[in-house]
Amino acid sequence: MVSSYALVRVQPSMEREIYRKVKAFPEVKGIVLTYGEYDFILRIETDSLDDLDHFVFNKLRGTEGIVSTTTLIEARPPSIVEEK
Repeated sequence: MVSSYALVRVQPSMEREIYRKVKAFPEVKGIVLTYGEYDFILRIETDSLDDLDHFVFNKLRGTEGIVSTTTLIEARPPSIVEEK
């Protein structure tokens, strides 16, 4: 399982439409509307890096109205970094 986050910029006045479209993707497990440089933060889960590549390059960036994305891949599962 690959967990990642995408910072997404959208065209002005398209926030509602894109929110609905992106939220419907099965890879998107959470979506937050934000103020500032980015319009949304997405929490994404895929089975592999290849699946993540496909999602970002074909589905997410292929969505009309999305201007740019920045993808952050989780470095390691939380259980590895938590102290016991």
